[in-house]
Amino acid sequence: MKGLMIAADRSGSGKTTLTRALIYALMEKGMDVIPFKCGPDYIDPMYHSLISGKRGHNLDTFFTDHDRTSRLFAREMGSVRENSIAIVEGVMGLYDGLGGFSAEGSSYDLADALGMPIVLCINARGAAQTLIALISGILSFDKSRLIRAIFLNQVSDGFYPVLKKRIEQAFGLPVIGHFPADQGIELASRHLGLLRPWDIDIRKDKARLSQISMDRIDINRLLSIGEMPDIKEPSFEPAGKRAVIAIARDRAFDFFYSENELVLSDKGAHIVYFSPLSDKKLPEGTAGIILPGGYPELYADQLKDNQEICGQIRDALRSGMPLLAECGGYMYLHESIGGSGPLVSVLDGDVHDCGKSLRFGYLTCSDRGHFFIKEGKEIRGHEFHYYDTKDNGDGAVVTKPGSGRVRRAGFCGSRSFMSFMHFYYPSYPDFAGHFLKEAASYAAGKGL
Repeated sequence: MKGLMIAADRSGSGKTTLTRALIYALMEKGMDVIPFKCGPDYIDPMYHSLISGKRGHNLDTFFTDHDRTSRLFAREMGSVRENSIAIVEGVMGLYDGLGGFSAEGSSYDLADALGMPIVLCINARGAAQTLIALISGILSFDKSRLIRAIFLNQVSDGFYPVLKKRIEQAFGLPVIGHFPADQGIELASRHLGLLRPWDIDIRKDKARLSQISMDRIDINRLLSIGEMPDIKEPSFEPAGKRAVIAIARDRAFDFFYSENELVLSDKGAHIVYFSPLSDKKLPEGTAGIILPGGYPELYADQLKDNQEICGQIRDALRSGMPLLAECGGYMYLHESIGGSGPLVSVLDGDVHDCGKSLRFGYLTCSDRGHFFIKEGKEIRGHEFHYYDTKDNGDGAVVTKPGSGRVRRAGFCGSRSFMSFMHFYYPSYPDFAGHFLKEAASYAAGKGL
């Protein structure tokens, strides 16, 4: 098995740019690249998917322990072929996890769980000997000796050979490449994060990165350090009768982990997709609806204009159809977004922009009896939203793991869970299992 974690000393050091460049370069060499993102980010996996042609994945050791994380990784890798390689883009600084100082959830903790070699991406702009000190400090925390190579960002072609020689002499690690400054290869930001994939010209992006990378990254040296221990793909028994679960998936609703869909399929879901932007009806035989997060506020007028699907969803929910709605999907269930006009309207009020981040970060959630079948169980997830509404419910107990602060939020019952929270189903698969049991019951009652 081959794999590489692309990590850095801090955010903004060039992880995303290097990850994009490596996916392009490895595919040009005929490699089968399977992309992953460390942490709960949704947009980076979209780029990974667009570039590689494969669905992007998320792994996070806050969401799942080392054993379950490694099994998820093996499951996503599937039958590993000789030319397969996993590329994992890290998050924040290499050792920055829960609360900033815990290893849990960090890029390093994920690499350690998988036994994966790390390529350390360093922003070298405006530094020389200080880089030696910086790298020395980072290496001193590498207890499992996972850092196998270094990449230098923002360094000139002329100065790079000097830095490369000094670093390799100091640490005995290969410096496998560099990018010069100001090459127009960084992704711009827009609306709460990076530009989304359809906002860029992928052909120009590939051409630009490939040209800049061609003589500046030693791909063969990189592949030579990518060996990692094999992880046996877990066996599983797929469920029997499968309920039809309709998942919203379009430009307004595109924040949903592929690992969630894996759990749903294993538990008995027959997943079909629909677009609240363009479809007029729910898919045939739908027995449960999932409305993921996204940016519905950017498409509020278009969503409002499609009253046919709004009415279909409203009628289905009023008939008792099971529902899971997260963040953007939860917003869509209200009367309006930013005063845009009628939407699904099963929840009262307008969802409005507060102009700042209201809640951000990891969470754990339990609801004492509805979706959490066993007492004391919890599902893990995160939240990130600028929008709010007058009433966000009080059906679940939500805990911030870093501070221990507790609050109540969400609208939940035996067949529905609606809130601003995003959940990672592998952290508690019975959450999806209960939803699917309710969907099967609904389907039987309706003769679907």
